[in-house]
Order: sequence, then structure tokens, then C-alpha cells
Amino acid sequence: MKNWKKVMAMLCAAAMVTGSSAPVWAEADAAEDTEAADDEITELTMDMLDEAAYEGTWLSFEPGFDLYVPSNWDVLEISDEDAADGVMFQAQDPDSEEGVNMVVTATDVGTEYDLYSMADELATEYEDVEKVCINGLYAVSFETESTYGIAFLEDAEGMMYNVQIGPKSDDIQPIAETLFVSLIKTEDNVENAEAETDAAADEEAAN
Repeated sequence: MKNWKKVMAMLCAAAMVTGSSAPVWAEADAAEDTEAADDEITELTMDMLDEAAYEGTWLSFEPGFDLYVPSNWDVLEISDEDAADGVMFQAQDPDSEEGVNMVVTATDVGTEYDLYSMADELATEYEDVEKVCINGLYAVSFETESTYGIAFLEDAEGMMYNVQIGPKSDDIQPIAETLFVSLIKTEDNVENAEAETDAAADEEAAN
């Protein structure tokens, strides 16, 4: 894959721890047989959770996707060097002795690759690689030696976004599941839109 060495370097960096205004999010390749694609892609939605693993806050990212992030986590400052390497967001659990943290990165991988080729490339380096569709967004879930991760494409600009959380443990797994299954296009996130409307109404009432 174009720039794949850079992608792998970013994934390793994430383990250690500018989008289009109208993003075109990756979908299953139209040339693929529909039935075969359905067999290979696991459908996931926020509704499938019995309950979230934490109290969270919806965060919207400029490329046009939202994530439900633990409300008590500290948002970390991103250095100029990390920003140049594609780091968009970092947060850490202040109560964790293990330094539990998450990171969101963006990497230019070109426009000629899709969900399937991304999954194939990730499978050469990582384990438990699975193609998924999360609230309508096609992605690939995977595990490194120390983190849980998902990666997804924005086709028009050829950007790959990567979300990782770690270090891995039985306690962190449900948090990772909630975080990943919350991935949704900002325009489709009705729950966040309602929360913002309620917050605006409360602020207006207070004034």
C-alpha cells in the first residue's frame, strides 16, 4: 500500500502512548459480490451494547466523525512533532496506574485502497483483524501487542483514521468495545445533536 510503512509507524507510535468538508467515508467496494461482502463484514451499532462501559461525552472530529469518550479522562496536549506525525487527539485515564490512554491519528494513504486491501495489510502485522461496519461506517478492527484498535478510510482525500486504546487488559476491553462501537458520522449522530440542543437550551435559560 502507498505510504504503508508510514502507516505502520503511526500505529506503533499510537501503541506507545485535515479532512474534507464533505467527507466520503469508505464503503464496501461496489465491485465485490454483495453476498460475499455481507458474509465477511460484521455489523455493529451502539444499540447492541446492553450499557456503555463508562459515562462519556460525545466528541466531534473535524473530518466528520464522532466518538463517545470517557468523561473523566484528561485530554492531553499534542506536541508539534506529534501533530506533524498525524496525531489528532490524545486522552488518558487519570486514575489508571497502568497509564491507560487512547489516541486518534490521521495518515494519508492515497485513494486507490479500500476496506479489503486495508484489512489485508493490517493482517500482515497484527492479530484478530476483522472487517466491520460500525453505525454505517466501514472499518477494520485489530489488536497490536499492547492495544486494541480500529482503522477506517475517508475515500475522497485518501486519509486513514486510526483509533487505539491500551494497554490491553480484561478491564480495558469493555471500554475499548464501547469506544469503538460509538464511531459514527457526525451528521448521523442524533444523540449528540440532541445533547447539544439541550445544553444550549440550559445555557439560554441560565442567562
